[in-house]
Amino acid sequence: MKKIFLLLIFLIILGACNDGDVIVTSFDFTDEELNNCGEPGGYVLFKINNSTFESISLSLNTTNEIFEIEEVQNFNLNGEGNIVNYRKYSGAIEADYFCANVPPTSPSVNSEYIGASGEVVITNTITLDDEDGIVEEISDLDTDGDLLLDYYDFDDDGDNVPTLIELGADFINGLTDMPLNSDPLVDDIPDYLDPDDDGDGVLTRDEDLNSNQDPTDDLTDGVPNYLNANVQDETVATAYRVHTYNYKSDLSVVLKNIVLINGIDEITEETMDLGIKTGNIIEDRTVTPDFE
Repeated sequence: MKKIFLLLIFLIILGACNDGDVIVTSFDFTDEELNNCGEPGGYVLFKINNSTFESISLSLNTTNEIFEIEEVQNFNLNGEGNIVNYRKYSGAIEADYFCANVPPTSPSVNSEYIGASGEVVITNTITLDDEDGIVEEISDLDTDGDLLLDYYDFDDDGDNVPTLIELGADFINGLTDMPLNSDPLVDDIPDYLDPDDDGDGVLTRDEDLNSNQDPTDDLTDGVPNYLNANVQDETVATAYRVHTYNYKSDLSVVLKNIVLINGIDEITEETMDLGIKTGNIIEDRTVTPDFE
């Protein structure tokens, strides 16, 4: 009788502990790479841990171009359009499991937990770079006032000669640490910041006789007029040349206060850092500043 009583107490305690909570010891994606696919209206960001045959994925139905917005973006998980899924599989899966229009049927999903509530915090970091090699450019400096800051303005002084040309070959090739200054007797301003490179009183951009926004191909005696102080022929510029810069997007994703549910079982995570997906966009872009 005593043994039966003790067994009954054990069963009661066991039943009281079965409140739907579940501990998943392999729920770890810290070292896994964050990947993504999709487009506005159907983004998917995911991590795969094939050592334990698990994945965590985030589906977002936002029409925002998330890789173009440089600010914190917050989304609520609603179990419909914005969903977090945790899955365990019968075997290893590849990235195309999430990116294919029709997911493969193998391996099979052994268990799945769906995010019923929580918040998604996305931070997109955009890097713009004119790739001119000037690393000390001040982030908020716009030397020529064309609304392109110097660090992604490939013509810092707005004279229609690219900074990369005006720095001089010796500076670019590391033979000197001083950028080129073609009129040292007139001023101590390097050419890439000097609107009148030869100091002849005519702006470099106005020594463009054929008006093609490129003063480098207007020559007298084999020397570009903008570098020849003896030539002061002037054609007033009316436009800037097309500018090129490199655009790069790095996205970080954090899940907060998520509750993942499978029937009566649930997984709760106060904060889950999905990590950073770098190079979502890496491309050269062009813009022509308004001429003032």
